[in-house]
Amino acid sequence: MPWIIRKESEKISLSQIDKENYKGKSPPKALSHTLFPGSLTVEAACVLPIFLFAAVMVLYLFRVVQVQYIVGNCLDKAAAEVSLMGRVSEKEVKNLTKAAFYKELAEQGCPLSGIEFGLAGFSLKNTTADLLYIDAAVTYRVMFPLRFFGKKGIKLTDGCRMHRWVGNQEGSADKEKGVEWVYVTPTQHVYHLSRGCTHLKLSIRAVPNSSPAWKAYKPCGHCIKGGKTGRTVYITNEGGHYHGKIDCSGLKRTIFMVPKEQAGDKKPCSRCGGK
Repeated sequence: MPWIIRKESEKISLSQIDKENYKGKSPPKALSHTLFPGSLTVEAACVLPIFLFAAVMVLYLFRVVQVQYIVGNCLDKAAAEVSLMGRVSEKEVKNLTKAAFYKELAEQGCPLSGIEFGLAGFSLKNTTADLLYIDAAVTYRVMFPLRFFGKKGIKLTDGCRMHRWVGNQEGSADKEKGVEWVYVTPTQHVYHLSRGCTHLKLSIRAVPNSSPAWKAYKPCGHCIKGGKTGRTVYITNEGGHYHGKIDCSGLKRTIFMVPKEQAGDKKPCSRCGGK
């Protein structure tokens, strides 16, 4: 067995071996191997970026799961809210679900920084409805902080199905007794026979700041300060102002259900009550 020579003034060296035991041959490579200067630095420089990239992507997966959970929850609540509106036509369900979905995103504080195009990046074009069910679907794209196998992001889709309300509508029993209920708002001078009238339900659209679609609108006095807007603005087909926040009070309607006799001098709505 080879033995190592010790020196008082030096540390033990594997290269200091009694060469007589090897009969003039060089010692084994395993005993004479030494690290080259700076080799550890080179290896660390190669491995560290890969480790950091993997750590960032693993942590970002938790962010993706969080966004997907919030978006799915918002879609469920939006579809559930619209499903209770039994008198809403099938064509109006999509716009109402979209507006309720945007409202839920704002209330639940969905992180939009990682969504492509922000709030405008959500697409509900695949949402459908019939007399019994609402099939709500939203598609969006979550962007990666770094390219992952050449991809910039991942496309996600959430969906839900809600059974529409098919029972008795509000006031149906009172109509048999001769009491007719109507819907009024504090600011309008008409009453409505249908809760789903388009004058009561605002069709909110989210458009990019670069789009000319909102240029003809005036700024909202509640949420637009100094004419400054974000990347997305909100407009309605019924109103004449653009808004900077989805939860602006200008995008909400206070609706009261009262007997027709208490509507006072209000006239019937030209869309739902103009008989």
